[in-house]
Amino acid sequence: MSGARLDSEFVRRALGLTRSGGSGRAYASVCADSRQAAPGALFAALPGERTHGVEHLADAAARGAVGAIVPIGHEIPALDLEWFAVQDPVRALGDLAAAWRAAARARVVGITGSSGKTTVKEMLAAALSVGRSVHATRGNLNSLVGLPLTILEAPPEADVWVLELGANAPGEIARLAEIAAPRDAVVTTVSRAHLERFGSVENVLREKLDLIRGADPSGVVVVGERPSDLVRAAREIRPDTVVAGIEEEADYRPERASWDADRAEFERGGVEYAVSVGGEHHLRDALIAAAVAEGIGLPPREIAGGLATFKPLGWRGALRRMNGLTVVADCYNANPESFEAAIAYCVSAFPDRRLAAAVGTMLELGSASDEAHREVAGRLLETGFGPIVATGEFVGAFERLASAGVTGPNFAGGASAPAGPVVAAADADEAGRILSDLLRGDEVVLVKGSRGVHMEQAVDRLAGVFDGEPLAAVAGGRGAGAGPDEPAEGPLRAFGGERR
Repeated sequence: MSGARLDSEFVRRALGLTRSGGSGRAYASVCADSRQAAPGALFAALPGERTHGVEHLADAAARGAVGAIVPIGHEIPALDLEWFAVQDPVRALGDLAAAWRAAARARVVGITGSSGKTTVKEMLAAALSVGRSVHATRGNLNSLVGLPLTILEAPPEADVWVLELGANAPGEIARLAEIAAPRDAVVTTVSRAHLERFGSVENVLREKLDLIRGADPSGVVVVGERPSDLVRAAREIRPDTVVAGIEEEADYRPERASWDADRAEFERGGVEYAVSVGGEHHLRDALIAAAVAEGIGLPPREIAGGLATFKPLGWRGALRRMNGLTVVADCYNANPESFEAAIAYCVSAFPDRRLAAAVGTMLELGSASDEAHREVAGRLLETGFGPIVATGEFVGAFERLASAGVTGPNFAGGASAPAGPVVAAADADEAGRILSDLLRGDEVVLVKGSRGVHMEQAVDRLAGVFDGEPLAAVAGGRGAGAGPDEPAEGPLRAFGGERR
């Protein structure tokens, strides 16, 4: 947050603390990481995976914090902080954000979904940005901690807040909707994500629908067209739900649409829209964002102008060209459906290019993990990717396919060069190093995995080898004396036969 906007009395009322008449201190910002504490900050001491925030109170104070939310019963150290003792600091942070949201005049749009929500959030923020003040979730701060922090840094004078809501356990979307109190609700899609805690796609759907249940009846509800169960269930809750997509059944659909490697565009009502990111999945994202903006009341040409300013965020489907090599870096979200979208994008956008991949584990799939990884591995082989470097759960998936005699076609992506081997790597960094040795330098390389496995390290390795070098220097393979399809020597483990 910027500017002193929370005083002690406001904080106490929001947290339901009985003693009134606070210290009179004013808080310029709220943080949950002591390293981010600035002069005048209120520090929320929250439990973490390895440590608890109470262990970092002195650090927060040293950096300028003047107050702290702490669990009841914690011994108060001798620090010049105003103390707010609560039963549950995480819930208290949410209560504080809910109070700040209630005091603001902004229109709030909540966005959730198994995949695509961050991209749709960024597209919608761009679409709304012409002529109005928009505050959007930074990155994907969409959790029980990230959403409150996003709200607490939102300027109250903004016209629209575009907030991303995520969940990896039942009940979280309902709580996040309670905090954000959205007027409008968007569900991008529902698929096999976080099954470790949800157990089934049906439970994921039920969770995502809590955003629609928590939206204001006067607001706009937009959902993607896949899966059909999402459409059906959303309309049962809100019959006025708008379905955005490219199929005939969609309420908001284009009259014309196209996409390639770098761009997706559509025409509707005589207005042409375009976003600077390719693939059918991004076309669908853009349609969802445009449908929301139009539902809110923006003129179509204004929406098109805003969408034209959209830029892909971080490691989500980023396209990097390294001389002759093209890298599709999709290292932030991974589930079977998002993998299928990425594979389909590579195949359709680069029909005459040799395809390769470095793949990392899809996390939090629970008992469905083995089947899901085997399914994606099979799809990569079926569509002609090769060479492929597998890490984590994909190692076992390719091994099982090899044992069953499943192999890919002889030619990758319709190109004239034979597909290479499937090779195991210990981690993302090694995957990038191994793949660099297997490539000629003119391929399209998909690098994808869940955020927690850091597949961006493989991208960095590829950049270190191929960026800045002319294509002629890499066209003959990376290893000394290696031909175009002969990997250099190294600690490689190939699946389904002899290493070649």
